[in-house]
Order: sequence, then C-alpha cells, then structure tokens
Amino acid sequence: MSKRKTMDKAQARERRNRLLESAAAAELSLTEGVREMRAISGMTQEEFARHREVSARVIKALELGQGNPTVATLNRIGEFFGLEVAFVPVRRTVATDGQPEPSATSIASRVPVHLENRSAKNSIVSYSEKYMQLANVMAQDEIEITVGQRNDIVDGLRKLSKVLTVVDKWE
Repeated sequence: MSKRKTMDKAQARERRNRLLESAAAAELSLTEGVREMRAISGMTQEEFARHREVSARVIKALELGQGNPTVATLNRIGEFFGLEVAFVPVRRTVATDGQPEPSATSIASRVPVHLENRSAKNSIVSYSEKYMQLANVMAQDEIEITVGQRNDIVDGLRKLSKVLTVVDKWE
C-alpha cells in the first residue's frame, strides 16, 4: 500500500514555481529542495528514490541533512524539476562588529553598514537603507542575467549532446 499524498495540479504547479524561484534566488538548501521535490511529486522516499534512480538511503540522508551525495546523484535528483548543481553566491549578514556572518536573506546584505552614534544618525540610517535597496536590486539583476546565461549555455550543451548522439549512431 502506497503512502502517496496526492495534490491537485494547480497546487503542485504553485509549489514547483516557488521551489524554482527559491533555487534561482540561491535561497534553497539541499535538504529543503529534496524534501520539497519529493512532496510535490507526492511520492514516498522509496518511490522517489526509485523514480530518480538513486538509493532510498541517499534520499533519507539528504532530507535529514546528513547526506554527502555526488554531483551526479544530485543532478539525477534535480533533473526532473529542471535543476542541476551549480555554484551560487554565499549569503552573509553583517554583525554589529562589522564582521560577516553566514545566512543572510539577500546578497546585498554582504555590504557592511557602519552607523556611528551621532546626531545625524537618522540621515545615515536612511542613506544606508537606500544603499542596501539599490545594492539588492543590482545584485538581483546580476543574478538573473547570470542564471539566464547559464540556462542558455546548458540548453546549448544539451542540444550539442543530442547532435553528438546522432552522429555517434552514424559511425
């Protein structure tokens, strides 16, 4: 007896779109990504593992945040959702001492903001907020351009691979 959890197509589409947006914004952890992909597909860990041609132990370990899979395994898991392993910018926050800390909510938060305790503090805060907003918009634009270029390259490589497969068959 299967433990599949079915969801309607609209809900699945919405969750898939949120998943892809999170991945594109480099805000998706490996654990969250695998868990969400499996939930969207409505499969148990064993079914999902079989479907993605990996072991159930790999899926279980990834969902627990304990896995150490190969790049090929991760690509097999993400392929069904149009995802593949890639380098993403490291997210950092700025601590009160001005030193970077991991896990920021945006790339722009890497910009150090030093506020001095003086009478013009309000104008400094306002300027810093505007600077952060501008930096965030610029960083997001750069990410979107980079992701678009990467997607174009990946599409080109896939087409080339198909052509080479056909050429190999001729030989």
